[in-house]
Amino acid sequence: MAAASVRHTLSRVRYRVQQYTKGLAARVLPEEAATVRAMLSPTELALFLSMQRRDQRHSLDLFRALSAEGASRDSLVAALLHDVGKDELRDWQRVAFVLLEAVRPDLGRRLEAESGPPWRTGLWRLRHHARLGAERLAAAGCAPRVVEIVAAHTGPPPVDDAEVARFIEWDSRT
Repeated sequence: MAAASVRHTLSRVRYRVQQYTKGLAARVLPEEAATVRAMLSPTELALFLSMQRRDQRHSLDLFRALSAEGASRDSLVAALLHDVGKDELRDWQRVAFVLLEAVRPDLGRRLEAESGPPWRTGLWRLRHHARLGAERLAAAGCAPRVVEIVAAHTGPPPVDDAEVARFIEWDSRT
C-alpha cells in the first residue's frame, strides 16, 4: 500500500473513531428538538424520532452545517432524515462495518446479507441505508427531492447536481 493511501486510511479511521466517540454521548438539546418539530411534518418527525440518538445527533450536525450555507428546505429536511434507513444497529455492527470498509471492503460485501443472522443483516443495512431510507421516506409521502437526496447521499458526488454534491461533502465531514 502506498504511503499516501495508508495516510488516507489512517485519517478515515481517526475520523471514524472521533465520530463513534461523539455518538456515545449524543444528545438533542431542547432548542434543537423545537427546530426539528418546526421543520418536519408529523410523519417526518416520527421518522426522525425513530432513529437512534447518535444518528439524530449526526443529522442535526449536518442540518446545522447546511443551514449555515443557506441550503434549500429539501436539503435541510434530507439532512434530518438521511440516516433513517439504518434502523436499530448495535455499536459493534457499526465498528465492524467501518473496519471492513477500511481494510477489506470485498470481505464486508461477502459477509453482509439481507436476511439471516443480525450481524450479517446489520452490515447489509449499513451498506444499503441510503436506498432503504429513501424508500421509507417515499412511502411516508416526503417531497421527491428529499427522497432523491437521501437516496444519493452515500454515492460518489454527482458532477451535475451541486446540491447533492454539497450534501455528500458535508455528510462526510460531520
